[in-house]
Amino acid sequence: MLDETYTHVLVAYDGSTDAKKALVKAINIAKRNDAALTVAYVVDLRSPHLFADKPGKITELAEEHAKEMQNEIEEKLKEAKFSNYQLRIEKGNPKTVITYDLIDEVSADIVVCGSNGIDSYDHLVIGSTSENIVRYSTVDVLVVK
Repeated sequence: MLDETYTHVLVAYDGSTDAKKALVKAINIAKRNDAALTVAYVVDLRSPHLFADKPGKITELAEEHAKEMQNEIEEKLKEAKFSNYQLRIEKGNPKTVITYDLIDEVSADIVVCGSNGIDSYDHLVIGSTSENIVRYSTVDVLVVK
């Protein structure tokens, strides 16, 4: 019989509606499995939807946006009364940071992500982050719709 319990859940978060659903699902999976949870928000400095309409330096805007995401995530975890987590705010391409770096770094055995992220233009041009995770992940992946 296969071991169907998870010890470390990694969830990709970008603030989108599907990512919010994925966070709730990931928290519930972690609770049911008595597992640790890592919530990863990857700041993609190439994302025009985050920075194009705001004056200022991209780095400062990215840090401000990351703080907003951190507050959102921590509020959801507090509401769920879940404390066995770590929050990772990284810079780079979410597709590669999550798939090739974080899975191994945190020893995740499942990745949870939303089916559609916040940047639909990026999806049209080079494919979605969730699609990349499903294709190249070395562990189970749950895509939340």
